[in-house]
Amino acid sequence: MKKIFGILMFAAALFASCKKETQTLVNTPAVNVTTEKLDPNTDESGTVRAFAGTKVTAKGLNLDKVGAVKIDGKEATIVEKSMKALVFEIPAMEKAQQDEPYMVLLEVFDADAKTVVFKYDYFVTVPVTDALVSGFDPKSGTVGTTVTISGRNLEQLGTVSFGGVPADILSLESASAVVKVPAVSVTQADTELDVAAVWAGGTITMADKFTLSVPVFTGFSQAEPARLGDEVVLSGRNLTLVSSIKWGDEELLIAEASGESITFKIPSGIPEQNPPVASRALTAFYGIPAEQPVTILSDFRIDTSPIGPAAPVLASVAPADEGYSGIFLGRTVTVKGENMASIEKFEIDGVEAALAAAPTDIQAQFVVPTGISGTAAREVSLTAIWNGGNRADFGTVTVYPFYYTRGLRIGTGSNSKSTYPAFNNQNAFILLDEGRVISADEWNDIPVDAPAKAGTNAVVSQSSKVTGGSKDDYYAVKPYLFASASSAHKLAFNNPANSASQLKTHRLADLSTSLPSTFGTPIIFMRIMGEGDTKTNVAAGTLADILCETDPAGTSAPAFGKEEGSTWIKGSVLCLQYLTYDHASTTGGKAADISDVHKTGFMYIREVTCGNPATGLALESREGYIEVDLYWSNVINE
Repeated sequence: MKKIFGILMFAAALFASCKKETQTLVNTPAVNVTTEKLDPNTDESGTVRAFAGTKVTAKGLNLDKVGAVKIDGKEATIVEKSMKALVFEIPAMEKAQQDEPYMVLLEVFDADAKTVVFKYDYFVTVPVTDALVSGFDPKSGTVGTTVTISGRNLEQLGTVSFGGVPADILSLESASAVVKVPAVSVTQADTELDVAAVWAGGTITMADKFTLSVPVFTGFSQAEPARLGDEVVLSGRNLTLVSSIKWGDEELLIAEASGESITFKIPSGIPEQNPPVASRALTAFYGIPAEQPVTILSDFRIDTSPIGPAAPVLASVAPADEGYSGIFLGRTVTVKGENMASIEKFEIDGVEAALAAAPTDIQAQFVVPTGISGTAAREVSLTAIWNGGNRADFGTVTVYPFYYTRGLRIGTGSNSKSTYPAFNNQNAFILLDEGRVISADEWNDIPVDAPAKAGTNAVVSQSSKVTGGSKDDYYAVKPYLFASASSAHKLAFNNPANSASQLKTHRLADLSTSLPSTFGTPIIFMRIMGEGDTKTNVAAGTLADILCETDPAGTSAPAFGKEEGSTWIKGSVLCLQYLTYDHASTTGGKAADISDVHKTGFMYIREVTCGNPATGLALESREGYIEVDLYWSNVINE
């Protein structure tokens, strides 16, 4: 009996021991990466990444018993744990910043925080947050040259310097910084400068150097004073960088220039001094803009004794405005040469052209008159009228007998927004005949469209048709265009006479008073141009014939969209056709033939910041603008 009892006691003890061992095994934390995945489940490719601060979730059993987690030997903060889930946070890594992820050891410990129950190769990214510079372009230029620095996190840059002199920073973005080369004091024609960028983490000295080019003059002296009308030749290096030469405040005419020599003339119109021989500094100017001075001679002497009036002599004719490669109606033209001060006016193609400013001895400017006829570029005569009616034949110049204006910016109208940007009031309408943008208040005050301003338009009272008023009433209105956004955020250009609800989308300066809820008067149809020579030339600013497209346009309110076709996008070109009174008053609607078009033109969409290209809709805030280049004709049909 005792034997049997002993056996039973041994069995009971053995059972208890097994039970205790089984319980210990069951309570050990176990991470499952076979049927479950860590979240995020990173890998060496970097497709899925984890960073310092990323919360990682592991699945398994008894994870509430986990005592510690380490990443690369550093303890991770356990955020949450339960029997089946463990959440911990990646600690900061003492590793260099790089694009590729690091493979690190992930360790999970038992309740004692010493016994490892799970090991796993995990991948952690230490992102590049420091400002880094990869290079810059161009690597040579002069004072004022725009240089683009490439890299990352460049918005952190505080200063950029060339040869130790801080540069003007034009823009700072993460991947690029745009700066202007400063005026650095150098004595050589071409000097290599160190380029450095400073940010909170220190100074980045770039591997490449910037070659600064400046004009340098060799020794120059005078034996005798120069006389009016004389030519003076200077020598040196990089002299093509010189934009102007002045004697005191008097600009001199540059006749010829090459890298190693430059010839200028003493104007005959310099007023006589007392005594006649006067001494002033002779200074060359260069750079972008050409405002950097180089003193050639501090006491250049000129005998200002009069030599009598002389006929003007032409040197060059060019557009006065930057960015224009041709001579267009209404724009200013600069004529350079000699003896220009006596010019009273010009005639171009037999039409009188008034001076745009008082002429100097080397330059006169005039505004191209609107009376020049035609629709295509052509050679026309240019004559200077000087000294009481004398005529000087300046040969011929190519004139484009239509209007061209670059960089017009308009905002959008919106009657569905409680907050209306002030920019949109101030840049509400494009006046097509004048190539300018006006405010809603100007539209109201001029008034641009008196019949529409009256409240009930007596000329146009239904969509795209003249139903009352005379031809004079219709043509007395200045043709205009505008853009508006609907409550559904549809962004479109508007034919003013297309809808009685569109003018009120614009508001006066108080930003709450809307313009009248009525039809506008000018009837303008549009067409989104497909690929071809017309679109290419309009976009490039090289259109030579305003009537290159004669097919009728048929869209009254073309809309912004995600892709070009039935909608327009940045880079699109729209053909514009302003209809004649005769067609608009009898037939109405779009033109049937080009003979139904009173004036025509094209609009290149240079930029759109008030719409989202991903959605093809106007921004909710209505902030931003549409920037266009505009071509517009004279009258082609009465």
